[in-house]
Amino acid sequence: MKSIKEAIDRLNCDNVLECFYGLNEADIAIFNTLRKLGPTRIEKISREIKKGENAVYKSLQKMMMAGIVVREKKTIEDGGYYYVYRAENIERMVQEMLNLLERWYRRMKEVIEEFIEISRKAEVRMR
Repeated sequence: MKSIKEAIDRLNCDNVLECFYGLNEADIAIFNTLRKLGPTRIEKISREIKKGENAVYKSLQKMMMAGIVVREKKTIEDGGYYYVYRAENIERMVQEMLNLLERWYRRMKEVIEEFIEISRKAEVRMR
């Protein structure tokens, strides 16, 4: 596990997606491609980033589970269907990240307060 100090020192826009959603470099490239292209099929994403469709699919699944990519089913007139994928609304993502950050901050304060209390009790026993 990286320390908070290390995480703060290396934070950049892509790392925000890594921190909040557990994305790796390939996932982030696919997410950014979706933002650039708009609703898109896997085949086009695959060509754009020069990765296999299976790898793209796995990244999209991961991002759908995280709630930052949406899959939409499109019907073909002659029968059948296909899926297009799109990046979630950035404003919604930002609000979710801010809410998560606030929850994290409150929890870290609790942990620090617990640490202080345990340290005080240990000092009293040592006397």
